[in-house]
Amino acid sequence: MRDFKDIILRFAEGKESQEERELIKNTLLKQVRVSGREEAFRGRWGDDFEEDLLSDLREKVVKLRENLESKEFINWSYFLKLVISCVEEFFQKLRNMQEFPYDKLKASSEEYDLEFEETIFFSYEANPEEDLESVEFYYDLLELLDEKDYPILCYYLCKEFYKNCKKPEDISENNLYKKWERLKKRLRERLTYEPSESAVAYFTERFLSEICKKFGYIN
Repeated sequence: MRDFKDIILRFAEGKESQEERELIKNTLLKQVRVSGREEAFRGRWGDDFEEDLLSDLREKVVKLRENLESKEFINWSYFLKLVISCVEEFFQKLRNMQEFPYDKLKASSEEYDLEFEETIFFSYEANPEEDLESVEFYYDLLELLDEKDYPILCYYLCKEFYKNCKKPEDISENNLYKKWERLKKRLRERLTYEPSESAVAYFTERFLSEICKKFGYIN
């Protein structure tokens, strides 16, 4: 398994090789595309957003340097979580700009605001470690879930926020409840730490958007 610690620390110092820089940049851009943020970023900054985003990631790593240096090993998963949290912070920065051209992304500002409320990741005015903790919890919990768990989790998360929720087909309400109780028990047993309230909120909002809505488990 590849250790990314030295690469990340060299990146913090601006001493990364060209190959390492391309690896980091390509990982950032892939996450931008996967998250659906590319159109918004290019609409505001054009192609310059790539270098701005890379600069923001470097700044984030510098702030985390002491913590990163204390780690014996940094794997791909941890590196990816850094990248993901940076992309979301960059998107929040865009949201905070009053001159952000909503009309260029949606037919109307009202429609855009609705879409935003349904898809925005939670972003907090917190220290970098706290932001990262929310992202880490999201991926830790995803690793504990099987695909067959998605409809069940989506249904019960949906019921917390929406009136009309799509119940999984071919399963009775009673059996659905039993599966939900077993799923909660399994997750509690396998998760090795207690997440913060903000991390749970982050997971809920992001899972509803990225999994439940995207794959049609909720309307």
